[in-house]
Amino acid sequence: MRTILLNILAIIIAGIVLLFLAFESLSWYTNHGNFVLVPTVKGKSLFEAKKILSQNDLDYIIVDSTYDESKPPLFVLDQQPLTGSKVKVNRKIYLTLNASTPPSVKLPNVIDNSKRQAEIILHNWGLKVGKYIYVPDMAKDAVLNMEINGNVVKPDDVVKKGTTIDLVLGDGFSNQVADVPPLTDLTVVEAKAVLDAVHLKLGLLIADGTITDTLSAYVYDQNPKFGQPGVFGQDDAVQLFIRQEKDTTTQIGSHPVNQLIPKTEKGYQ
Repeated sequence: MRTILLNILAIIIAGIVLLFLAFESLSWYTNHGNFVLVPTVKGKSLFEAKKILSQNDLDYIIVDSTYDESKPPLFVLDQQPLTGSKVKVNRKIYLTLNASTPPSVKLPNVIDNSKRQAEIILHNWGLKVGKYIYVPDMAKDAVLNMEINGNVVKPDDVVKKGTTIDLVLGDGFSNQVADVPPLTDLTVVEAKAVLDAVHLKLGLLIADGTITDTLSAYVYDQNPKFGQPGVFGQDDAVQLFIRQEKDTTTQIGSHPVNQLIPKTEKGYQ
């Protein structure tokens, strides 16, 4: 009986020793309790980061890249785990790098948008706004075209992120010099069509006598006069002196004004 008990005790002791040795071996294999603190490699070049990690018995792996124009190529933008984290020796540190070349993007369609809207859209697509090129057009500050280095580009053209886009904008006909066209002996509707063609606005209609149909009334004088040069924009207008019937005997310059034809939101009465 005593022999049996001794054998059982020996087996128990041997089992305990084996378990102890197994746990010790596992700890040695996994470097249990052997930690290092993660150094700072964010903000370093990839060459510097590799050197620092190697000196701290750590390795690295590149998991992502993005493009930041303000940072140099292969610049470490992020690291995981973060600085000061406790990790095991030979642990891999995950790095996000700045791409060496900018990615390509398709130009967004900003045609007919306002200048401000176009700026916001281009900025959101990672593009820069360069010069503003104003050309005669009634749509003031509306985008008419996009250019790169003087060449017109279209929506969906592929360019590098960070490219500078020049915007061609309408100036609303500001500071445009135009000669006032001849309007005498034309009906009001004909005179308005001529003014529209040269981007001038129809002003007051000053009537001589009774006007039964404003649009078919005839122009016998105008102000400014025919051929007078001047700067005309959206707020400039040409006044017309009108009669219901054409009078070939009336001399230009005499204005026996009887009434003003007021302009309503729907046009002249």
